[in-house]
Amino acid sequence: MPLAAAYHRPGTVDEALALLADAKRVPLAGGTVLNASRDASQIELVDLQALGLDQITMAGDRLAIGATATLGSLAESDDVPRWIRELARAEQPSTLRTLATVGGTIAAPTPDSVLIAALLVSDAQVDLAGADSRPLGALLSDGVPNGAIITSISIAVDGDGASACTGRTPADVPIVSAVARSSATGMVMALTGVAATPVLVAPTDPTAGLEPSGDFRGSAEYRSELARVLASRVEGALR
Repeated sequence: MPLAAAYHRPGTVDEALALLADAKRVPLAGGTVLNASRDASQIELVDLQALGLDQITMAGDRLAIGATATLGSLAESDDVPRWIRELARAEQPSTLRTLATVGGTIAAPTPDSVLIAALLVSDAQVDLAGADSRPLGALLSDGVPNGAIITSISIAVDGDGASACTGRTPADVPIVSAVARSSATGMVMALTGVAATPVLVAPTDPTAGLEPSGDFRGSAEYRSELARVLASRVEGALR
């Protein structure tokens, strides 16, 4: 855990928001990001574990996922569509899935998150305390507002989903992946590994407007070609 200046464990959402009104305080969920550091700091941690935000329940025709629900619980819940459960298992090693939370995964997104891609294509809406709720895509673009916390994420569970990915080995984080969901309203697709966060794309032209960055795992051109190939595979699997 980082050598924080103070630790707080509020019992209610209102208490958490009052604490987070101070800019030097940051929310702590599963701790897989903040706890990775051992550097001394002046931050104060506001632990969200006692707020009861870990439930996964059906709310009408949508699934409500509490922000502090772990990736492990998401992967094991019978209420979660099977294809999303599989991507939750692929998100982190088993040792971290018991700690990492859905809210934390969204609040600190990585370009390679297959779970975020799955939530994007499932019409994810993010509920916030201290700010207005908004679509997941908007939150990824703008970040969590200062002083606000994610309380839950709701997703559509109708239709079917599929994914395809390419990594250096089957166990590696994918270099690029394509995730899509097909329902009565049509097909929605997202890509990972081609932008700063997973992004929604047009299934008919998945790389339009994208400018992926290259790294030791693959050049920008390679990532673009992978995106086209994987998008085609996923689209074919859902036709």
